[in-house]
Amino acid sequence: MSWWGVLPGIVMMAVLWLAPGYLFLRALGVRGLLALGAGGGVTSGLAGVLAIGYDIIGITWALVTFLAGCAVAILIALLVGRLLGSTTDPAGEVIAGKRRLAASERGWLAVTGAVGAGVVAMAMMTGMQRADMPLQVWDAVYHLNALWFIQDTGNASSLGAFAPMYADTAAPYYPSVWHSIVAIAPGFDNVTQAANASSIVLGTAVWMTSLVALTRVVWPARALPVVLTPIVAATYVAFPTIAVSMLGVWPFAVSVACLPGALALMIASLRGNPTWRLHLAHGLGFAASAAGVVLAHGSGLFSLVLLAAPLLAVLLFRQGRRYWRRGHQVPVGLVFGLLVVGVVAGGYWLINFPPVQAIVDYERGGQQSYFPGIGSLLIDHPLIYVYDIKSVNLVITAMVFIGAYLTITRKHARWLVVALAASVVLTLLAAGPPENVLRGLAGFWYTQASRLNQLVVIPAVVLAAGGLAWTCRRLADRWRFSITGTTIVVLVGVALATFGLRWPTHVTVMSSVYSHWPIAWGTMIDSEDELAMIDRAAEVLPDDAVVLGEPVNGSPYLLSRSGVDVVFPQLTPIADSPERMLLSERFNIWYLDPDVCEAVRDLGVTHVYVDDLTFEEGGKWEESTQGLRVISTNRPGFELVDEGGQAAIWRFTGCDDAAGSPSG
Repeated sequence: MSWWGVLPGIVMMAVLWLAPGYLFLRALGVRGLLALGAGGGVTSGLAGVLAIGYDIIGITWALVTFLAGCAVAILIALLVGRLLGSTTDPAGEVIAGKRRLAASERGWLAVTGAVGAGVVAMAMMTGMQRADMPLQVWDAVYHLNALWFIQDTGNASSLGAFAPMYADTAAPYYPSVWHSIVAIAPGFDNVTQAANASSIVLGTAVWMTSLVALTRVVWPARALPVVLTPIVAATYVAFPTIAVSMLGVWPFAVSVACLPGALALMIASLRGNPTWRLHLAHGLGFAASAAGVVLAHGSGLFSLVLLAAPLLAVLLFRQGRRYWRRGHQVPVGLVFGLLVVGVVAGGYWLINFPPVQAIVDYERGGQQSYFPGIGSLLIDHPLIYVYDIKSVNLVITAMVFIGAYLTITRKHARWLVVALAASVVLTLLAAGPPENVLRGLAGFWYTQASRLNQLVVIPAVVLAAGGLAWTCRRLADRWRFSITGTTIVVLVGVALATFGLRWPTHVTVMSSVYSHWPIAWGTMIDSEDELAMIDRAAEVLPDDAVVLGEPVNGSPYLLSRSGVDVVFPQLTPIADSPERMLLSERFNIWYLDPDVCEAVRDLGVTHVYVDDLTFEEGGKWEESTQGLRVISTNRPGFELVDEGGQAAIWRFTGCDDAAGSPSG
């Protein structure tokens, strides 16, 4: 399907992700770019809470019920805003910046936003080729089928909605905010289209507005850094492109995309000297936005702490000192004590929380030197997979250093430099030698450098926007030219120096896991013909069909694309299902092992998916499913139903009772 066909769906998804949160914040009294930029995080928080609540009380998860829940939350926020008087307080207009942006400045922001978002969106579309082209990486298989199950069951709770992904043998905690919103987004024919559209929405609407909000509060006296932020953001490949393609970590991408907006609200709620009512209104908004960051992915809490801890410590100290000097020593002391106790108790609980332990204990290899990682960070080259260098981001890296120099020398927003340094150090720890004793600090992000690298981008973009604005101003003064004309010339230079805002690299990374065969890290669907076979399975196979196939050969896509039941809806083995474990190990000798046929009958297997694409030809390889890798269909019991590319679907009757017991 062409991208034109899903364009209305993309627009509606963007509105769905931003509007509820924006209206919630406006009802509290948060204004302008701050409300827009943090809106995605608040919507995510509402989705996470409502999905859990609906499951508990038995309400079906759907677009109508989600919007109804958001409406109730907005009305409550409006009541709170009215009681606080924050919705009408004129001081709320200048919480984010020292003045409102002029009409011309808002116009230029719209232009740069359209250019930056347009480049990222079009590069993604070019790399994917088609709106319904499936992402072929490990995590994507899980997420696509999870979307299908949400639509099928009407349950989107993070506390058990994905039990069908584990054959109902377990109901684990799994962050489902991304799934809950994408599953109900209107305007799409299937979950593949919706998932691909979400990559564009997250990478443009949510991410860029979130960054703009943070830049606005970091540089409150200057409009130019805000205007330049979308262009700067578009030059980075580490996020969103790597996150939504090679990694396929859509839930983590939601957390990262919403993080700058949450930071912006935190700053607005704690700095300056407005009334306590405005402090409280923005603080409530921050809590809602931070909930979205954390509920979207558990590591979001640690991402928030990593980037916000230096700033939060300074802001809390300043506010505490201010109220202490006003004679409120007892309340300040109590708040400080509660914070210390809360941090210690919360930290202890988190470290011992099973999902967090699973993340921290995840083992991953690394390189023997830190220099490759340093080089990749300087030019913004992917820290995952081996890609040819087709574009570099050195000019923006130079702007980051200028921005860091400005914040240090002017004693303004120096927390950004600390946050940048901390995220860089953790990224290098994850990318470097495994024997480093400090490497465990990166465990909260699966010790994966390409995840931590995404956090580097947040302070880098804000610093680079400030450095680029300062450079434009200095050049305008030297050339005695208008700031508008100088900025346009500089941006043209940035576009040339970054090879069209990194267009070649954006497209290369996207296509490597979508449309360029063989697929990076191993192909699951080897051709358009195989994909067409998967798509027509709903018409070719009977309604009660249950398909068995090696998970890495493309068979799991039958569920999300055609609604056909599969034995393995994800690539990870389902350890609590002994029948599935047996089939993954021994199905290829079904005619010798009666236990295999018993498992086939227990699971109701009717068809087998066979693909002869080899590892040498670019096929994906999985050690734990050797019993499904090479299946001889020449024996009695196999009847060809359909084929496409190097794959085929066979009707399997070898274990039917009428066929008798298996024998040699």
